[in-house]
Amino acid sequence: MRLQRSLLLLALLASAGPTAVATALLVRERGGVHPGDALAIGGSLALALLLAGAVARSAARPIGELVRGVLDVARGRFGLQVQVSARNELGDLAYSFNHMSRELASYDQENKRLIAALERGYLDTIRSLAAAVDAKDPYTRGHAERVAALSVEIGRELGLPREQLQALEYGGILHDIGKIGIPDAILSKREPLTDEEMALVRGHSATGAEIVSEVEFLGDAVPAIRHHHERWDGGGYPSGLEAEEIPLVARIVNIADTWDACTSQRPYQEALPAELVLAILEALKGAQTDPRVHDALVAVLRRRGHMGAQGVS
Repeated sequence: MRLQRSLLLLALLASAGPTAVATALLVRERGGVHPGDALAIGGSLALALLLAGAVARSAARPIGELVRGVLDVARGRFGLQVQVSARNELGDLAYSFNHMSRELASYDQENKRLIAALERGYLDTIRSLAAAVDAKDPYTRGHAERVAALSVEIGRELGLPREQLQALEYGGILHDIGKIGIPDAILSKREPLTDEEMALVRGHSATGAEIVSEVEFLGDAVPAIRHHHERWDGGGYPSGLEAEEIPLVARIVNIADTWDACTSQRPYQEALPAELVLAILEALKGAQTDPRVHDALVAVLRRRGHMGAQGVS
């Protein structure tokens, strides 16, 4: 509207200017304006006003359309086309804008395709790293993938954004990557570990975080790798964090890791039934695990069919 008012004023000045000059000359030469002259002058001014309004509207509409188009493209609506049919410089500008918008849409689609391909490459890379750990211990084969999948489901249950879900996927797959430096004999040992062996095993979370800390795209997953053995009550490792001090992604991977470790065959224990594992996790709620994350896990397990309406199936 401001543009239309400005154009109206300019057009009015341009069209009414000659009438005003003619009126001034008549007044100077005749000493006044006759009734017939006044009627002609009034009609001329009215016509000037009508012409000014028409010119202002015809110029302001396509300009306003272009402005709205530019704002929409700035908001990411690539490919938007403006409807300006004027056969003048404004029409040429609209044609150029529409061409630019189509090109931006094309580039945006190509960028999304490349990003998707890059993310698939990232996943393939970290899955290869996780496979290197699995190869050391046949009992944990598939463990990392299962922890990652369950962690992401818990994250969705909690309503986490895409970036945190991706961190959960990467962190879940790589949470045990630090075990790559632990001797196979310790990982597969059936007898209780010595204090030295236990210290070596407990160091895997910090070691794993160090391994991936320099990889930029894994930055958000590092807290899950480093802190997935922290406890809600502060009795975990490596930093002794408690409650909300523990990164949320680490709290989620912790409970997913616990569930899968208890329900999978291990050298030191048989796979436990789901009913028993749920009872164990219930006892750990508020001690090892975040109560809110525990409730989200239960909701996920119910959806997966591990639980009936009244409890574990």
